[in-house]
Amino acid sequence: MLPHYLNSDDKFPLYTGNSLNSIVLAFFPVTINRFGQSVGNLQSLDQTLIESSETKYGLSEQWSNWLTGLIEADGSFPNEKDKTLSFYISQSTKNAPLIYAIKFWLGFGKVRWQHSEKMVHFVIEDIPNLLNLANLINGRLRTESKYETYVKWVNRLNKKTFVKNKVIIKPLNSEINFNWLAGFTEGDGSFFIGQGNTPRSKLGIQITLNISWTQKSRKTLELISQHFRGAWSYNKSHKFWVYTIKRQSEVKKLLFSVFVNNPLYGIKRYDYLDLKQACELFNTKRHLTESGLELLLEIKSNMNSRRTSISDPRVD
Repeated sequence: MLPHYLNSDDKFPLYTGNSLNSIVLAFFPVTINRFGQSVGNLQSLDQTLIESSETKYGLSEQWSNWLTGLIEADGSFPNEKDKTLSFYISQSTKNAPLIYAIKFWLGFGKVRWQHSEKMVHFVIEDIPNLLNLANLINGRLRTESKYETYVKWVNRLNKKTFVKNKVIIKPLNSEINFNWLAGFTEGDGSFFIGQGNTPRSKLGIQITLNISWTQKSRKTLELISQHFRGAWSYNKSHKFWVYTIKRQSEVKKLLFSVFVNNPLYGIKRYDYLDLKQACELFNTKRHLTESGLELLLEIKSNMNSRRTSISDPRVD
């Protein structure tokens, strides 16, 4: 069930001082739109957004798989205890532009703010568009627990007497898809720089580059572990599994291949770009110098929850 909202206005709060277009453009500087079309600069992206306001049809396989991954991380299909059918994706207010972009690209749904919890939600509450979403992600789900709730949710949806075209549920997808992985990483992934003391380094500090994912079910992360070598750990306090990749060859594969061809769109895109910049320092051995170490620690200081600004390291 959706939490209580202090503000359910569907407009972007006035204090942000930005229009939807400017927010979307600022968040997605050189990327791929949800039709799978390559976009070379902000101006052409702006034109693409304007020309593509009708988004219920023609969505690319890439974007649909990305959306499914995000849904499996942060989406919710409320259970049978709720009297009405609905769907929502929840994000922190820092990631509000991603929520607005999803609404813009799909062409339906609402955005609701929960200011007290610093959360923003993309919500669908009408049956026709719940059916649109159900069909869009059908056959793309890869997480057993989320798939089970999806099946129960769709069965409730199909029971509505006025629903003529019932959703024929496809089986759980057991193959990884890197677009899906990008979306899943938006929600349950993390890019971070580790720091520790070591006598083996002349600078006395060891820096590691890390990419990790968390889940209550280990089985979901095993899908990732089949393709990338990493290490397992279990957080007893919060009862979730963590799969972490530190091996430099694997980190480079993800940073310079997988997430280049299958981009992230939300705020974690900036953590990804920061880690990519850090990896480039490793590639040139600058991390072994005092100036390189200082730069790495500066990058680390503005990542994840410590991020105070949104900037693209590639832009001068």
